[in-house]
Amino acid sequence: MNLTLRLALAALLVPLSLVLSACDPSLPRPRSTGSASGASGDFQPDATVPVVNDGHSRFDQEVKNAIADVQAFWRTNYPAVSGGKPYPELRGGVYSVDGAHVSRALARRNACLRQDPNSAENNAFYCTADDSVVYDRNADHLVAQLGDKYGSFIIAAVIAHEWGHAIQQRLGIFGSASDASQDRPPTIVTETQADCASGAFIAAAQDGTTAHVSVDQQALERTLLGYLQVRDPPPVSERQISHGNGFDRLSAMADGIAHGVAFCFGEEFAQRKFTERPFTTEADYLQRGNLPYAQIIDPTPDSPDESSLQNVLNGFWTEAAASVDKSWNDVQVQQTSDPNCPDARTSEFDYCPSGNYVYFADEFARQAYNSLPDKRLDKSTGKVVLTDDAPADYSLGMLFVYGWSMAVRSQLFHAPIEGKDALLAASCYSGAFTASINTGRSTGFQLSPPDMDEATSAVIKLVPAPQAYGAQDTTALQRIQHFTQGYFGGLSAC
Repeated sequence: MNLTLRLALAALLVPLSLVLSACDPSLPRPRSTGSASGASGDFQPDATVPVVNDGHSRFDQEVKNAIADVQAFWRTNYPAVSGGKPYPELRGGVYSVDGAHVSRALARRNACLRQDPNSAENNAFYCTADDSVVYDRNADHLVAQLGDKYGSFIIAAVIAHEWGHAIQQRLGIFGSASDASQDRPPTIVTETQADCASGAFIAAAQDGTTAHVSVDQQALERTLLGYLQVRDPPPVSERQISHGNGFDRLSAMADGIAHGVAFCFGEEFAQRKFTERPFTTEADYLQRGNLPYAQIIDPTPDSPDESSLQNVLNGFWTEAAASVDKSWNDVQVQQTSDPNCPDARTSEFDYCPSGNYVYFADEFARQAYNSLPDKRLDKSTGKVVLTDDAPADYSLGMLFVYGWSMAVRSQLFHAPIEGKDALLAASCYSGAFTASINTGRSTGFQLSPPDMDEATSAVIKLVPAPQAYGAQDTTALQRIQHFTQGYFGGLSAC
């Protein structure tokens, strides 16, 4: 929101841009990086899959298990998107590489590595030129680090994403390599479509129809949070928009889980809208989209020309209430560790119906402000460092947004603010409000490019925290789906 992010990094630490990609050596492209997993767990019998330069590590075996299940998934589901044609097997093979040391001999065997041997570092990608998949197995690089931090199932999500690109190639979505004049879809379309395909595979793993990988609800929640790490960094121009921000990517994955491959490769997905956008001013860029903590929690603007988040929330809900012939009582804010609210559960951030205020404890609010997953690269060693404490003003802001959404339940509908229905309704209302300050319809107070990532992170991990609103029998996937529903459908969709 209105731009101020601290970029305080050690001299040898710089942000590492991570995306999962399809590599086409016929086109100039920005360098891409990707993810897979490497965590331990309970495994079903291992699959036998040929891999060029196989490292024969546990990590490599996890990749092979995922490949076996993803390929089996497409042998079954490809006819649904190809007009009944059978699935063509991968022709170019799978390559396991140590991204720090790719030999010339190995690079010569793969079209994308031949063009750029460094393209595999911190990456997993599909190569359109020879119909192959390449992944970096280096334990200190991002691929394995993501798995160590977020759990082994993220590898299956990543492999399924790359196979989504293989399916696009088979369906002619990338166009003909021999016809450079043929229009190709924007990268953000093909990348989120591959995310959708990954979601369709995840649904199969949830249903227990995969032979070597499986996912329970806890593992899926970690995977969704980890997938935020493959978002685009906020672009500085329209030309830098490529893979999508965290919201674009996870909402596409959620659609794949809910609707399957026919939706992912159908006309409705082709009409998809995206929220990633560039910074519009240098000040915006330099501040990285974050207001100071004190300004987020203070409902009183510094001058009559400014608006606080809390004032904008009250204004939005005043108009919404009037549209259905109801009145709105402005919600207040209290900073306290002892809310003294008899009709609310004990927490550190919640809405109190009897007092009509949102209360918060300073310590938890500060944690929420510094809670965004991020990644950095130590250039002296090549090691990737994954963090959970990047500044995120709208992650904290989302806790206020949810509080006002609970007030909607209480004030306008006299409905309970506890339970699954309440939290999912609040997620939908929060999506509708977020769209209103991210699409140019508001004045004086709007979101900044990183804020959709911050909102998504909050929906996954802050909102369900016991210190805040609690999970209340909801899942991260359900909350994302309802938030997305409100964002694109508005209040009428809630």
